[in-house]
Amino acid sequence: MKKEGTKNPLIRRHEDADLPDLAEVYALAYRTINSLPQRFQEYTNNILVRVENFAEQDVLDGLKLKDKYDLLGLYQGIPLPLKGTNDTLAIPDIIYLYRGPLIRFARENSETLPQLVHHVMIHEIGHHFGFSDFDMEWIEQKYD
Repeated sequence: MKKEGTKNPLIRRHEDADLPDLAEVYALAYRTINSLPQRFQEYTNNILVRVENFAEQDVLDGLKLKDKYDLLGLYQGIPLPLKGTNDTLAIPDIIYLYRGPLIRFARENSETLPQLVHHVMIHEIGHHFGFSDFDMEWIEQKYD
């Protein structure tokens, strides 16, 4: 039993209690997936979500990003239009969300974290469906 006033060494929270932990960002991500229309859910039920504080340096280098705060999320996998029927050994579809950059972006842009995570998840799910960044930008401008 935890004594009053002692800190649990297994739980590391930032001094600012408003900062969500990795599990809270993860829950927001799955809230978006679960809110998709039923016709899309069969295509997204095998997507894994990983929440990390920041992208690994090799990921940033591969995307030619210099600042670790520049990447909010990333889709890794084979987009649905490119998948074959025998892709049983293919890499899993993973959406990475990066907690530090998400929190910073939300605060600097007066956006709530749930709104931003939803937006980033929809963007990365769009990549899963085969849309490019250019396609996604066009869609956002057309329908915003």
